[in-house]
Amino acid sequence: MRKILYFLLAISVLSGCKTLKDNVVHSNGPKEKVSVLSAAQKRKFDYFFYEGQRLKMLGNIDKAKMYFIECLKVDSLSSTSYYELANIEINNQNYKGAQDLLSNSVRLSPDNKWYKILLGDLYQQNENIPKSIEVYESLVTQFPNSDEFTYILAQLYYKNKDYDKAIETYNILEKSIGINEVISLEKEKIYLEIGKKGLAYKEVEKLIEENPYEPRYYGFMGDVYMYNKELDKAEESYRKILELDPDNGLGYFSLANISLQRKDTLSFFNNFSKALNDNDLNLEVKFQRMLPFLMGNDFKNYAEDDKITSLFEQLTSVHNDDSRSHIYYANYLQNNDNKEKALEEYKKALVIDKSNPSVWQDMFFLEIDLAKFELLYVDAKEALLIFPDIPLFNLFHAMGAMQKEEYRVALKSLEHGIQFTGDNINLNGQFHSYLGDVLYNLKRPEEAFKSYQNALKVDENNVVVLNNYSYYLSVENQDLDKAERMISKCIELEPGNSTYLDTYAWVLFKRGRFFEAKYIIERAIDNGGDTSDVIVEHYGDILYKNEDIDGAVIQWKKSLEMGNKSEILTKKIELEKYVEE
Repeated sequence: MRKILYFLLAISVLSGCKTLKDNVVHSNGPKEKVSVLSAAQKRKFDYFFYEGQRLKMLGNIDKAKMYFIECLKVDSLSSTSYYELANIEINNQNYKGAQDLLSNSVRLSPDNKWYKILLGDLYQQNENIPKSIEVYESLVTQFPNSDEFTYILAQLYYKNKDYDKAIETYNILEKSIGINEVISLEKEKIYLEIGKKGLAYKEVEKLIEENPYEPRYYGFMGDVYMYNKELDKAEESYRKILELDPDNGLGYFSLANISLQRKDTLSFFNNFSKALNDNDLNLEVKFQRMLPFLMGNDFKNYAEDDKITSLFEQLTSVHNDDSRSHIYYANYLQNNDNKEKALEEYKKALVIDKSNPSVWQDMFFLEIDLAKFELLYVDAKEALLIFPDIPLFNLFHAMGAMQKEEYRVALKSLEHGIQFTGDNINLNGQFHSYLGDVLYNLKRPEEAFKSYQNALKVDENNVVVLNNYSYYLSVENQDLDKAERMISKCIELEPGNSTYLDTYAWVLFKRGRFFEAKYIIERAIDNGGDTSDVIVEHYGDILYKNEDIDGAVIQWKKSLEMGNKSEILTKKIELEKYVEE
C-alpha cells in the first residue's frame, strides 16, 4: 500500500486550532464555507477540539474521535474537525472512511492545499486514480509554479494509461526545470511502452548531449537498444561507458549480458569477472547479478561448476571483509552439495559478524547434516553467549552435549531453552523428546518416561520417541505390553528400519517370546543391522534363548570385533552363556 505522504506535514500545519472563520482564504475559486458561531458555541467548540487534540496526543484515539464528532455537532462546517477524524481513520487503516471524511474538508475549505494533498494520496491508496488526478489538476491550477504537483500529476496520468497527457505534463515540467534525468527516463519509459522507440532514443540522447562525460547515460542508451534487441548498438553504447570509466563494473555486467544473449560463454565469464573486480560497485548489486547462479537458471545449462565457483571466490576476495559475500558463497556451495566448503564459508562470515542468528542456524543445520557434533557443541555454546534465549540454539547445544555424553550439560540447555518455545508446539515436542533421552541417561527413568509422553502428545507418530520409549521400558522391564504397542506402531510407520526392528525384537525377547524375537531380529540383520555391534549382540542373546549356543557365541564374538566394549559381552563370551545386565 502506498503511504500517506503528507500526513505529518499536514498535522504540523494544522496543529494550531482556530475556528474556520479565522482561517478564511480569499481566492477566485470556490469560497470556503464557514459557520457564524455565537460566543458560547465557540467556547464549546474550542473545548471539544482542544480536548480531542489532548487525548490524541496521549494516544487515546477512540476518545479523541468522540470529541471531534462533538465538534461537528456544534459546527457542521468545521473542515478541521473532518480532517482530524480523517487522520484517526488513517491511523486505523480505514482509508476509505478517511477519504470520505477528507473530501468534506476539501469541499468546505477548497483553498487548503494540505487537505487536497492528503485527499489525493488517499484516492491513490484506494486505487481511485481518476479522482486523484482531479485533485492534482486542481492543485496545479491553484499552484501553477509547483514543480512537485506537476510531477505527481504526470505520474498519475501514466498510472491511468493517459500517456499523451503524461508526456505533455512532463514537457511542461521540463520547461520549468530544464533537462532532467528523472523526467527523461520517465518519458523514455512511456515512449517504449507505446512503441515510439525513436522518441525514446531522443530522450536519452538529450541527456548525453547535456552531459557527454556521464557513463550512466550511455548505459541508459544501451539498455534501450537491448530492449529493442539491437545488440550491436547496445554493445557500442556499453563500450562507451568503459572508454570513460575503464573499471566500471556495470559496464562489464552489461557486456556480459550481451554475451549471454549471444550464448558466448567465454566472453560472458570474462566480462562478468571484470565486473566483480570493481571495488566501488556495491556488493548487493553484484549479488543481484549472481542470483541466477543460486537459483539454477540458464547459466548452469552451459557453464561448468568450477567457473561459477571461481566467480564466487572472486566475490569473497574482493569483499572479504563483508560477511554477506561469504554467506552468499556458502548458500551456493550448499545448494551444490559442497557442504564441507559451505561450512567453512559460514564460519568466515561469523568471524566478521556474529549478530545474524539466521547464519548461525544455517551453520548448525549443516554441522548436524555432516555429523560434526563436536563442532556443534562448541559453536552452539558460543552462539548462546549472544542469543541465550533462542530455543533452537539451546536444543543444538544439547544435541552436541549428548554426543559427548555430557548429559548434565545437555539437561541444563534443554531446561533453559524449553521456556522459550512459546506457541511452537512442534519445537516443544522436540525438547521433550531430547529431555526423555537425557533424563534416562542420567538414571531418572520415571522423569524420562513423562517427557516421552509429553512428546507423544505433540506428535503421536514420532518414531524416534516411540522407539526410544519402547526400548527403555523393555530395559526397565516396565509396561512391556505398552512398549510392544508403541514399537509395533513404529514398525508400521517405518517397516524397514533396522534400529526399530531391533527394539521390537528386544521387547519380544523381554516378554519371553524368543521364537518371534528371532524372526524379527533376523529381519533387522537383513536390513543393515549387521553393521551395528548392539544389534549383533542382541542377535546373539536371542539365538541363545532359542538354544542355539554356538550361533550365539559367534554373534557375540562378531560384536566384540566390531568394537563393542561392554564388560557384559565379554562375560557372555567367556561363559558361553547369556548374562543379564
